[in-house]
Amino acid sequence: MVKEMKAGLFYKLWKDAQGQPDKELYIAEYGYPEWFDEISTDLDEIRETLDHIHDMANMKMRDVIYRSRMNQASFARSFGIDSRTVRKWALGECKCPDYVRILFLRQTGLLKVSPKMEVIDEKD
Repeated sequence: MVKEMKAGLFYKLWKDAQGQPDKELYIAEYGYPEWFDEISTDLDEIRETLDHIHDMANMKMRDVIYRSRMNQASFARSFGIDSRTVRKWALGECKCPDYVRILFLRQTGLLKVSPKMEVIDEKD
């Protein structure tokens, strides 16, 4: 059974992961709050979830491109983006906005909170 994490919680954890470069400190800070009871009471599952979120939030664009199994040119074509922009993102010459990186992760199937959990959009 795949569990669900609301997008609002995911984005909060994403931003917090970017603010804490040390993964172990991030997990220690967020691993045991009561709001995780909605998702899981299994501490190993919570740790795995936070581990995945931290990895995604700190993933460089070159890694997103590599993990998508595309080269820069095909990645650019696939998403209709100028190849120079993709090259600059991959080289770290300019930063890809977070919301765009999240969209790339979703579209390429890389946005996995954990093997047992997915992010769902919240209904208005």
